[in-house]
Amino acid sequence: MILSQKHLEIDGKAVISHFTFSPPLVAASDLDNSACFIFPIQTKGNLYRADGKTEVSEKQGVLMKCGTYVNKWFGIGKNEVSEVVILRLYPDLMRNVIDPAIVTQLDQPVPSHNTNTVVQLDVLLKKYLDGLFFYFENPQLATEELVALKVKELTMLLINSKSSNPIIELLNSIFYRQRFALEEIVENNLYENVSLSEMAAIANMSVSTFKRKFKEMFNDTFSNYINHKRLEKASELLIRNVKASISEIAYEVGFNDPGYFTKSFKKKFKISPSAFRVSKLKQTILSWVDSSK
Repeated sequence: MILSQKHLEIDGKAVISHFTFSPPLVAASDLDNSACFIFPIQTKGNLYRADGKTEVSEKQGVLMKCGTYVNKWFGIGKNEVSEVVILRLYPDLMRNVIDPAIVTQLDQPVPSHNTNTVVQLDVLLKKYLDGLFFYFENPQLATEELVALKVKELTMLLINSKSSNPIIELLNSIFYRQRFALEEIVENNLYENVSLSEMAAIANMSVSTFKRKFKEMFNDTFSNYINHKRLEKASELLIRNVKASISEIAYEVGFNDPGYFTKSFKKKFKISPSAFRVSKLKQTILSWVDSSK
């Protein structure tokens, strides 16, 4: 649940925002006309996009290009309140604040394989973040010119950071919205803890449209198809990763409830996951013994 929000604006548009919330928080974000940079504070999160999942922690920030995301934020330790600071990078603003010699593709954006870049927060980025809170507490001092300068300052800090190469590549393509086929979106998020509505959001579709297109493509319902694929993957991992617990296997293939995983597994294979593992390992040992005679 969102507890509070503060915004520093240019031309009536929120450019720098501070949110406090009670974790966990799930939110869909459509960056159709902007990119953004996120600073997580006392939280860690998973960002789900058409090309898969990105994890970001409290000591990191993430630069995200145009596209549709599902964000899941979790608390750290016993903290009951978490925060994020978000800078929205609009094309017209970026043209005005960035040296054209650095970013040359805003009018003719180029594709990039990167949809986001995770950045470790160094001393300069931490001081930059601390400085933003002065203006959240004193918004009357945050003129539009100053807000634009803060966006420029962040951009220059990122360009001159240790991760500068992928950042420059991403900056040159942040307003290019890469398109993914439905099959790619499903495949890239198949083993993530993503629901039907969240997968639809990632695909930038309504739930009803997503269900119809999914049925046309896979000739199955979303839940049946996803469960089948995840259980098949789990059956492989139970044998391959013998040191992993049943719960760990369940989480790895996208189930958030080990009990429900066990129930689903038993329904499909007519045997519990643990018994399945023991049975397959015995078969492997007997086969090895027979072949060595």
